[in-house]
Amino acid sequence: MKTSTKVFLVLFALTSIPAVVLFPSLASSIAISSSGLVLNFSLNVYIALALFLLALIFGIILYFRFLKTLSINKVLFFSTLPFTLIYGFSLFSIACLSSLTTPTANAVKSLLNITENGYNSILWAVLLTILYIVLLFIVYFFVTKPVYRIEKLLKRLGDGKIKQRKLKIGGGKQFSQISHALVKINNNYHNIVTNENFERVKLPKLLQTKLSEEELLKLQNGQMINIEGFIVLAKLEGDGEKPKNNFDMLKLRLNELIPLSKRFDGLVFNNVTDTLAVLFFKSENALDYAHALCRAIKVKSKHLKCKIKTNICVDSILEQCYLDQEGNLIGNDENLCFAKRLIELSKLLSARLIFSNNILDNLPSNYFLKYRYIGNLTEQKSLNLFESLEVYVKSKRDALEKGKSAFEKAVCFFEEGQKKRAEVMFENILRECRDDKASFVYFNKCRNG
Repeated sequence: MKTSTKVFLVLFALTSIPAVVLFPSLASSIAISSSGLVLNFSLNVYIALALFLLALIFGIILYFRFLKTLSINKVLFFSTLPFTLIYGFSLFSIACLSSLTTPTANAVKSLLNITENGYNSILWAVLLTILYIVLLFIVYFFVTKPVYRIEKLLKRLGDGKIKQRKLKIGGGKQFSQISHALVKINNNYHNIVTNENFERVKLPKLLQTKLSEEELLKLQNGQMINIEGFIVLAKLEGDGEKPKNNFDMLKLRLNELIPLSKRFDGLVFNNVTDTLAVLFFKSENALDYAHALCRAIKVKSKHLKCKIKTNICVDSILEQCYLDQEGNLIGNDENLCFAKRLIELSKLLSARLIFSNNILDNLPSNYFLKYRYIGNLTEQKSLNLFESLEVYVKSKRDALEKGKSAFEKAVCFFEEGQKKRAEVMFENILRECRDDKASFVYFNKCRNG
């Protein structure tokens, strides 16, 4: 028995014994008449009432502590026992009132409007029964609440380790033992996952920091999960003899471009063969890597005899992925089709690096970037697309930056169907910058209708 429980037990004894002794004076000071309760309190009665209330409070505290030491079946019985006794005594009293003729009984019958026909007695019995049922429902709700918490914890444990060290269930001694057992299961489960499953397939360190343990466990079991992030797709094309061209592209991709992605916390999709596809969890990392790709390809192309044409797109993605036995990230080709459509658009506009408004919206406010709006793509979803001007030499970048406002207005006119107006503006832009290939494409589209 806890020390606090012993203290409450002593206090209950010290207050209940005098309260029982003084109870006759308290009972005699309370009378029931047809007009209601008549109170005639003296100093002794006030003392008796105070002792009675204190004894009742200490008794309730001890009763709840007693319930916490019981198992669930005994708690259900003893928690409803007082209400059942009160309910039975009340029904018995109502049933006997009609046959009693004492002044107190007559006063109670007058207050409750109980007549000789007994109809009101039935109504009071029904009311007491309804109240008793409601009280039982409340008691059962609070007593069985830990069972509901256990159900939620077990469902959560079925999906993976719970981060909390202590699992709060509530309830009595039996539930505290169940809580302790669940904590042990949680810890043992974590050890099993850490020591066995995680050694079976090597997880990239980046995924271990970005994904939840539930998602990591699914990857370990070969299941697909949805990963939300930002993707960089790069299409490299060269000229020259085809066998050597293919070899140079493969060598550049394996030795330079894929290792470069790790510097920006990127994960390469291993199943994408025709383009380089890299997943990032930050938009600025994706855009930084895309610019680094352009610089690396420009430097390395000087050592290759074939000229490399590069088209890169950056967009947000919600991708279904899984890991192969070597821990490589495998994506869903169907979900990547839309991103590949952006590559085709960048080829059409002769834009080396394009990105969507999804990237722009997630960039930090202090991120420096020169870009321009190049159009809207509507296919499965609506995207505003932008071209990075950072990938061009300074002279071309300055020329494109100078004509940015006019170019964007002309693109908007083109999208609104005002092609004649847009054609004039693109023609003026080309007079100032003949190397603006996107303006040239739009100009031809306007002229050809």
